[in-house]
Amino acid sequence: MINLEKLNLLRIQYHEAGWEDGSRVFTRVNEAKAALAHMLENGYDHWIVTFSGGKDSTCSVVIALETALEYSEKVKRLDIVYADTLIEIPAIHQFALSFLNNIGSLARLERLPLHCHVAIPPVEQRFWVCLLGRGYPPPHQKFRWCTRRLKIDPVENKLKRFVQPNRTVIVTGVRFGESKERDHRLIQSCKRGGECGQGLWFQYSSRLEAGYLAPLINWKDCDVWDFLLFIAPSLGYQTSQLQNIYNGHQTRFGCWMCTVVRQDKAMERITSVAEWAHLRPLLDFRQRVKELTGCPESRVRRPDGKPGRLTLATRQQLFNELLELQTKLGITIVSSDEILAIQEYWKKEVP
Repeated sequence: MINLEKLNLLRIQYHEAGWEDGSRVFTRVNEAKAALAHMLENGYDHWIVTFSGGKDSTCSVVIALETALEYSEKVKRLDIVYADTLIEIPAIHQFALSFLNNIGSLARLERLPLHCHVAIPPVEQRFWVCLLGRGYPPPHQKFRWCTRRLKIDPVENKLKRFVQPNRTVIVTGVRFGESKERDHRLIQSCKRGGECGQGLWFQYSSRLEAGYLAPLINWKDCDVWDFLLFIAPSLGYQTSQLQNIYNGHQTRFGCWMCTVVRQDKAMERITSVAEWAHLRPLLDFRQRVKELTGCPESRVRRPDGKPGRLTLATRQQLFNELLELQTKLGITIVSSDEILAIQEYWKKEVP
């Protein structure tokens, strides 16, 4: 566990390795641990950590586990919930599953009441079923139908199964400085009753009867990377490989089929690495979907003349191209149960 003696030893090693800003990351670690300890003092002895496979959520998982080791007699249960949208960038998806296996194999964590879960959307709400089966146009800023269906609802449905009213705190990797939009939402949340301060951002959800905690709220990108590249590996966590996947510390990840962003910089960075260059066709297919569905002829006209859902012909064309892509790459992109669901929706439209 990260006790004072261990931290001092790591500080020495940190500076000997030539890391310039070593003192701050240790301060951030102590702040985050203090935030979680504060939750225990207030009766929150059940922790749920939401995990996406990205750097921030990975960091929050390690911090929660290490803090739980120090307070193992007080932490009654610790759940890690991985949100798998089924269209995650393959490199991140592979890391996330590998990381969960890594956690499960660490002998030092065996005494924790630890449970890992994978939350996936039901078949009828999955991306390809909604796009190609129901005919939803690709998500965009004014119709971002994907986030709630693919991530928020599946995770919340999973959480509801084991949330303990007024004893559960949900730990996230949210930080200030990720984007102006997110900062604005965090500030607004604080004004509505959240608690901001030294490494602590907390808000209570009356709907779930649980708290939300962001122990990394004040961490900078460099703090997160310093922790993942130096401290976490020294404790047995396989986190240093994330740097190769990100191929640049400023990369922000989403789904590989994200059509909300104008340019998918994350996939461009990943596919520029030799190990993942074979995934370039995914990036090309995303662009193909945007271009084809952007044509007026690809949409059914509503009675008021406005564009509605995708035409059946457009969906069938994209479906066939998707199957060809799946065969070419040799990976599962659309599952057999999704294919059946798509075809069932098509049957309802055929006279």
